[in-house]
Amino acid sequence: MEMVNLVRKDYERLFRERKERLESVYLNKMPDRVPFSFIPSLSWVARYTGFSNADLCFNSEAMSKANMKLLSDFNVDGIDTPILAGAALDLSLMTLAFMDYPDMATSLSMLTGPMHDILRDRYTKWPGRELPENSEPQFIGGKFMEAEEYNKLAENPIGFLNEVVLPRVFESLSKPGSSRANATWIRLGMELQRRQEWLLRRSNLLSSYGWPTFPTTFGVKPLDYISDHLRHPTNLMIDLYRRPDEVLRATEVITELTIKLLREIIPPLVRTAQDTFKTKVVIVAYPLHLNSMLSPKMYNEFYWPSLKRVLIETINLGAIPSVFFEGDHTPHLETILELPKGKVYGMFEKTDLRVVRKVLGNHIIIGGGIPTSIFAYGSREKVFEEVCNLLRDVKEPGGFIFTGTGAPLPPETRVENIWAAVEAVKRCGIY
Repeated sequence: MEMVNLVRKDYERLFRERKERLESVYLNKMPDRVPFSFIPSLSWVARYTGFSNADLCFNSEAMSKANMKLLSDFNVDGIDTPILAGAALDLSLMTLAFMDYPDMATSLSMLTGPMHDILRDRYTKWPGRELPENSEPQFIGGKFMEAEEYNKLAENPIGFLNEVVLPRVFESLSKPGSSRANATWIRLGMELQRRQEWLLRRSNLLSSYGWPTFPTTFGVKPLDYISDHLRHPTNLMIDLYRRPDEVLRATEVITELTIKLLREIIPPLVRTAQDTFKTKVVIVAYPLHLNSMLSPKMYNEFYWPSLKRVLIETINLGAIPSVFFEGDHTPHLETILELPKGKVYGMFEKTDLRVVRKVLGNHIIIGGGIPTSIFAYGSREKVFEEVCNLLRDVKEPGGFIFTGTGAPLPPETRVENIWAAVEAVKRCGIY
């Protein structure tokens, strides 16, 4: 069946339908059908649009052209969120370092290719720079705090981050106060301004093409923050055994800073959502990393208490935590029942969604899909069958978003399989 080339007169209808459908799910109400949202890998987008990965990371004109093609080709009845080009990686190290200036903290939550060029950070690698031009950008982390420095972090976190950690992470800031460092801050500010203007143009474009957007920001996961940005996961795992009290103390300090920052940034987003976007949906994204690496005992002792506090504070401030449960979260599913019912969206990468539904019921809004191998490499008929089977098993009693798979689609994914999934959601996802 033909799925493309809708005429412009349909855009307003699609906007209303998509907005109502997504709002219903996020607000724990019953939509007309399961929303369909999927995220292809950067390599898939590059292959489909004819650009290199490096183009989509560093060239705003290439990103704009690619986005126009994606918005046009996939602007169909059945897909509820837009596919977009471009890439950004976690920069929450800066978020807490600049938390005394909330407007800057939110602008610095994600690292783009041009920002990487300016800052010369040591924990990411990018296509066309450190990697071949058609590679995926990589967050590799690193050790930028010594084990003996936990107390310095706990005693003066903002000072320690700005005076000690940032010069270690960012080559361009390695000599604070130097002409190079001062020029870096100026160049970074100019790039952030350009990016904000580009994002505003893209937001207006999305609306004109019938795609609703919701105010969104990224949250800090306290123990992940220490692991990803300061110690590296390997060292952090050792610290949990050798320095448990110091890790817990530092995690508590990061938690308090995170909550303080949330109280600054969420209320304005809630007002913007009501006044500008005419919605009650405000999303704070929390992609988890350490969760699948920890045993239930370690998870409950070191990871969950701080994350739980942050998620509940997010809810209390009027936003919806959008949690990406990376890896297999099965051993920790029951802890999610400790969160307020119907107030969290959880997307699962590898956890069996049938088990998620059995354990959690309708306690949270669930997101996920079929195995990547089937979606990418199975036949069109197999994809249709698997999607329908999954929907019949987990869509009830509502509160489910079909995301294609639990991970970005590999570049080899065939477009006909995407259309098969769209047909399956439209046929088997009706309530």
